[in-house]
Amino acid sequence: MFDVWSAVRWWEDWQLRVLVLGSLCLQWFLLLAAPLRKYTIPRVIRTCIWLAFVSSDALAIYSLATLFNRHAKAASSGGYPPPPGTSAGAAGSEQQKSNILEILWAPILLIHLGGQQELTAYTIEDNELWVRHTVTLVSQVAVALYSFYKSWPASGDWRLLSTAVLLFIIGVISFSEKPLALNKAKINRLADVSSVIQGTKPRSEWRERLNQFFLFESFTKLRESLSIRGGGQDSRKQTTLTDGDKVFMVVSDMSISAAADELVKRGKAGSVDDVLGGLDPAAERGLRRWLRGAFAFIYTRASVVFTLPYLLYHLLVVPVLHIAALVLFATSDKQPYKRTDVKITYILLCLTAALDFLAVFIRQLLYLLMSMTEVPSLCETVPGYNLVDTVLRERKKDIGWMYKLARWSGVKEEYFSCNRDLGELYRKVAGLVISDLVKIRGRDLAGYRTFTKPPPDPKTSAGEESPRKPTKSNWALNEDQQMLCTSEIRKSLLGAFDRSVLLWHIATDLCYRCTDWNKAGKEADEESTSRAGGAQASIASPPHGQAGVECCTICGYTSRCARRSTSTTRNPLHLRIECTHAISNYMAHLLNFNPEMLLTGSRKHLITEAMKEIDSSIMTKEEGNSKINLIDRKQLVYDILAEAAKRRSADGSEENQKTLHIQDALSLANELLAIKDEKTRWKLVYKVWLGMLCYSASMCRGYLHAKSLGEGGEFLSYVWLILSLKGAVTLADKLQMPAEKTEDAEESIEKDLESKAKGKAKGALFKKRAMAGDLVYDRSSFGVGSKRG
Repeated sequence: MFDVWSAVRWWEDWQLRVLVLGSLCLQWFLLLAAPLRKYTIPRVIRTCIWLAFVSSDALAIYSLATLFNRHAKAASSGGYPPPPGTSAGAAGSEQQKSNILEILWAPILLIHLGGQQELTAYTIEDNELWVRHTVTLVSQVAVALYSFYKSWPASGDWRLLSTAVLLFIIGVISFSEKPLALNKAKINRLADVSSVIQGTKPRSEWRERLNQFFLFESFTKLRESLSIRGGGQDSRKQTTLTDGDKVFMVVSDMSISAAADELVKRGKAGSVDDVLGGLDPAAERGLRRWLRGAFAFIYTRASVVFTLPYLLYHLLVVPVLHIAALVLFATSDKQPYKRTDVKITYILLCLTAALDFLAVFIRQLLYLLMSMTEVPSLCETVPGYNLVDTVLRERKKDIGWMYKLARWSGVKEEYFSCNRDLGELYRKVAGLVISDLVKIRGRDLAGYRTFTKPPPDPKTSAGEESPRKPTKSNWALNEDQQMLCTSEIRKSLLGAFDRSVLLWHIATDLCYRCTDWNKAGKEADEESTSRAGGAQASIASPPHGQAGVECCTICGYTSRCARRSTSTTRNPLHLRIECTHAISNYMAHLLNFNPEMLLTGSRKHLITEAMKEIDSSIMTKEEGNSKINLIDRKQLVYDILAEAAKRRSADGSEENQKTLHIQDALSLANELLAIKDEKTRWKLVYKVWLGMLCYSASMCRGYLHAKSLGEGGEFLSYVWLILSLKGAVTLADKLQMPAEKTEDAEESIEKDLESKAKGKAKGALFKKRAMAGDLVYDRSSFGVGSKRG
């Protein structure tokens, strides 16, 4: 029979040992797992890291409390008797000496409370709690010192006492770094870069070079940028915003345009254009470094690491103190102590010292291994959520009971996602998006739903007002594409943004499933052949078909089958279709899992309502047909959507309200499918989704983008950083700068583009005439010189 009291006595004897060793194991786990946060890892692993991060502090504090209670209880009950002279005193003194090593563990627990350099804060809200960490610091240091003072015997070994003092120095300083780093990583403190830029606060040359070298640019590039801007002595007076300054500002919800305007007013720059400059083409390829830099300054100790005192302390002082403490303990007399406590103390001293010695090398080795395995970095994935597939998957009879239990308990579907190849999809989507964001400086991205051309079917109701003349141009859709937008398409865009995302997601998914891939491949092949002068382009097998429907139903992610096809790498139309569908699924993912980033006030329950509409329709359709396989279920959805369009009754009727979202989405899909040319249709759909994506990114606060970095980042943050560095009008610009300035900037950009277009047209005409022999040399076309025939 199990002896309960023996287990209780064992736990009382081993409790402190187990707690201290557990705290050490958690610190090593955090050392190995913290660098993974800079990559896109499964949500389950990220949750384990969070649990270890929270438990590490709690376990160390509980260990200190246990140590304090054990020795306080022994002191109050006479556990430490008077000096030896009697047999009882000798026995008590022996017990007292045996417990001295436990007191030596107190400063080691303080070192553990300091945490890891790569994991100072798990969420951005932790930085605002630096006062709480300061109070914890003072209280725990006081507890450790008090326990050490009351429990250390006067006749103790001086080498053990010196070991404890050295460890206390390391523990107190290491623990103090955490609240200091949290305080400096606050969003408000990041905005201090504005005062440095404007000249009200002097720059630290040492810190500037460290920041540029470790996070953003190399020494050579920095010196070149400082020497090229301006010339001679005047270049020192010109202050420009570096890419690093811009990243700090947009993350802290500051307006780059406002800062540039302030520099011009202070006389530190000639014009706003001189301050803003342009985004270096190499910077687009180095956005991973920018995002890691922003992550480091918010969630790690980068704000204090790149300082001279910190580097000197950790590179010189800490190794010396650890080695001295270990040598003093090794040379001390360990005969009176328990062998178990001696071994545990050796383990704690050696592995805790290794935490400080080898942490940098271990992190760099992990980064190297992660780069070799090509794990996507922050914001380098495009996750997706497909509404129709989710409904069908959750209605499958053979779905696991664990999945049902988790979904019933409220666990997000993100925890069950096992989508691979998301990095490859990211590279395709990012490349296509960046290529279409070349000339967006000064643009108001809300203009993607502004129409300057009338619809092809101008039907106005009796009480409808005449459309007003738009005050801004549409940067996403050209005039030809606007002419294709019928009243139904414009109605879907001019409504609430979150509902527009839902309707366009369902409509895009229907168009994707109804696409004739053979026809699309032939059209793309004809275009590529004509461009290549008759060269035959290879077309792979269509990425979607009847078999693809079944595969998509099983795997639950419709675009995966398309991604497996190699045709997208050689067929530009297939690539556009795949990227458009991926953006559609990603925006639905934001609406379902991260609605505050999609747009302030977005309604997550719209997804739930649409799912209920589809699910209820499936239940009605399945009556009388109990056995329906996967392909029939997929076809069943299309039948339901088709019947929903036929059942359009009078507005406000009960039947119409049950399928409100489905009916509007199907009407939109019918309008899009009415565009027979696949290339024209998908280019229009892509441009609309590009406008929605950029508008959502520009209207999202920098605080939310910084917050998402702690959870792996969002592709929306990648787009937002591109837009901010290229000078597009963001939410901070709209709040800080008057609307007149942004509109004037957009008008000036339009004029510049028109003048450049006219110049290119004249140049092309001149070249054509010269090749035809109409003229030998003509400079009058450019307003210079004269014509010679």
